Amino acid sequence: MDKNKKKRDVQAGLLALRKRMPALENIFDAFGPLVIALEKADDLLADWDGYKIPDAYAPRFEQGVALLSDMELPDLGEKYREVFMLVAGAVAEGLPAISKEVDEIVVAVGEVENFNDLAKALWDEDGKLLRSLIDEWKIDDQTLAFIGTMALKPFMARMEPEAAKAIENMAWHKGYCPVCGTFPDLALLKKSGDDNAYLKSHGGQRWLHCSCCGHEWRFKRNTCPWCENEDIEKLRYLQADERKNERVDVCESCKHYFVTIDTRELSDQPDPRVAPLGLVHLDISAQEKDYLPLAETPWNVL
Repeated sequence: MDKNKKKRDVQAGLLALRKRMPALENIFDAFGPLVIALEKADDLLADWDGYKIPDAYAPRFEQGVALLSDMELPDLGEKYREVFMLVAGAVAEGLPAISKEVDEIVVAVGEVENFNDLAKALWDEDGKLLRSLIDEWKIDDQTLAFIGTMALKPFMARMEPEAAKAIENMAWHKGYCPVCGTFPDLALLKKSGDDNAYLKSHGGQRWLHCSCCGHEWRFKRNTCPWCENEDIEKLRYLQADERKNERVDVCESCKHYFVTIDTRELSDQPDPRVAPLGLVHLDISAQEKDYLPLAETPWNVL
């Protein structure tokens, strides 16, 4: 029941964004199918158990080493091929300009026995292995890497709840994900409770949402997640007049940015899986001023 509700929420969230921001219809057309496919993949992996979460070692973790950073590639079995094909279909639907390349990839890798070598190459960031697979399969390298990387994300999301449980009582002060080490695609400002004042300046807590596994963690308000700059003279934000609860935070020290939603006065809380699609106008505004995103996503680089 919960799974079905979660799936409906993704689609409902996309529909709500379309109604609220018709100017971004092309973005929703392009990447909505991908968001929905990743949600379907979560359901597909509900019973996947080909992994073992590493033991959490507090001294190492609290020095900034994410829990899964050194983890070997789990046993993906045939699940990786299934998720890959699901993602490929969504990419072809949303991005017809590269649908021919996608179709060629689907045909080329459909029956290959060493398909999970692609997952290993991407997991280990092994460029030599990736190049050998591209040469062997004779397919477009960028499209293959894009689909292959997207297809790994649901596996990370599947491991996230157990990983989060393993580190819940440990301190983390970094701007990248404590579970997988990836930078966030979204920040959420939330109402503060009566807990640690260190994290709730100006009456709100900043929560970061991982662009890979979907984990959320609290992070200091007046600090850049990328370079940890705390000079408030070099930290500012850009905001459109018509949407005061949406903004892009920028750091003048490292020239990185991230999009933020202030949820403190919202009656309906945003779904972080779809909300970044409705903030692409902020990505464009920041990149026109030569800022770089903390995390590259399909909709802020294509």
